Amino acid sequence: VKSAPWGLMFRVCFGAMTSMVDLVTDVYVAVKFLNAGKIGYFKASVASLGASIGLQLLMVFLQNKKLGLRRVLKEAFPVLIGFKPAVDAYNIAKGKKQEAGQLSDPLTEMTYMKGIEMFAESIPGLIIQLMAIATGGGDVAAWVSVVVSALTTGYGGAVISYDYDTDPEKREQLPDFYGYVPSNPRQRSLVFVTMVLFGGGMLMIRSLTIVLLGLLDMSWALAYIGLDLGLYLGMKMFNGDFWYWVPLGGN
Repeated sequence: VKSAPWGLMFRVCFGAMTSMVDLVTDVYVAVKFLNAGKIGYFKASVASLGASIGLQLLMVFLQNKKLGLRRVLKEAFPVLIGFKPAVDAYNIAKGKKQEAGQLSDPLTEMTYMKGIEMFAESIPGLIIQLMAIATGGGDVAAWVSVVVSALTTGYGGAVISYDYDTDPEKREQLPDFYGYVPSNPRQRSLVFVTMVLFGGGMLMIRSLTIVLLGLLDMSWALAYIGLDLGLYLGMKMFNGDFWYWVPLGGN
């Protein structure tokens, strides 16, 4: 299954746009928090951004350390400017293979990077900004950052699902699991956009629920998170899908 040229351009451009705009808006809102004297929100925002960049740089180092320092620095640069998701999407769409000495294949690397970006930057940033808005510490910029973070997370999840499902090897190995993305280009686009919007919308609903419960009593928010994760993990174990083998053998 190959991506159409326009599909490739859409994913690369959209990935670059959302990731870079998300980073810019997060930094801008963090500065606004600092100028407004919201030191707690500022520290939380900086910690989120720092954790995301730091973990991505660590992943780049582990992925390319056997290829030399120059290669590590080359791969680290897109992380620092927020362009790494677009680079990963482009490599996947062009069918780039794992190089000798790399820790994992491009699809696995992209999955890790997306996971780091979503769970260390986008989701925490969304909750921080919603909390600021709910307590009267947000403005239009905070709302813009909230929407961008939600779309970035929705896009990240959609890309992971889309690339795994349309990977020819995975469809051949597990035809009963992979294959929900249709081959028709228009239908593919509809499925992808729907996944982005659905993922972003669900994140907004859950994040707002956590914020509102946290304002009432933090124990309610923690109970909600625990129940949500408990049900998810329970279903994974019930379906026999709890354990996952991560291909980290390298070459």
